[in-house]
Amino acid sequence: MATEALTLSEITNIAGVADLHAALSERLEAADGAALVVDCSAVRTIDAASLQCLLMARRRAEKAGGGLELRQVSEDFERYVDYVGLRAHLLS
Repeated sequence: MATEALTLSEITNIAGVADLHAALSERLEAADGAALVVDCSAVRTIDAASLQCLLMARRRAEKAGGGLELRQVSEDFERYVDYVGLRAHLLS
């Protein structure tokens, strides 16, 4: 079953990480082994807590037989991922 993409907001930070976790968990349950799709095009700033949440969702999705696809990754998103050293884990 295909799930609708989750679109990250322009400012994705710890203030919204509980909501991000809940949204990813909900989609993971509905995905039934399909990939979770996250649209990162609007992101201008993202913090380590939010990146950790995405990384945990990727691991959970892979364990369930799916994956996490980050699409339309903004330059700012890429810069933050590189800054914390998670390119190989999130953008591969």
